[in-house]
Amino acid sequence: MKFSLAALGPLAALAGVCSANFDLYRSESHNLFGGVGQNWGVFPYDPSCAEVGRTRSYPVSGDVSGNKIGVRCSGDCDMGGRADGINQLEMHFSNNPLYHFTLYKERGHPYKMYGLDGRVYGECILFPGNAYNCPNAGALFGHRKFRCLTSISAGQINSAGW
Repeated sequence: MKFSLAALGPLAALAGVCSANFDLYRSESHNLFGGVGQNWGVFPYDPSCAEVGRTRSYPVSGDVSGNKIGVRCSGDCDMGGRADGINQLEMHFSNNPLYHFTLYKERGHPYKMYGLDGRVYGECILFPGNAYNCPNAGALFGHRKFRCLTSISAGQINSAGW
């Protein structure tokens, strides 16, 4: 079989259509002294415990404006809560580059990822079902809430701003 560069044309046209996906997990970290950290995690797929342990987490926060990194959530936002009970989710992952998006339940499903400039940077679908339970020096638990379809990857988000 002979390979031709002309055959790459249709494949190259599809390259711009493909997007990076990331899954958004609500998580808790329990330490040996009884403390509990409330966080969110961004993963490219269902993570192993090793991946959970080495991946950046984003704190639950009531205010993620300005330079405040984290995730603000209204509605059923607890780790064990229902994903479809989340009314608004504001994700501020980085200022440089600016990864700051908000999902609004009342604007319909799939949830659009609105940036601070009002533009849509992707969309997120309800995607519960996977969870992790990772014992270590304490324990890490997480429940998947959304899968977001965008040109921004989990790797880009987790490496930004460090």
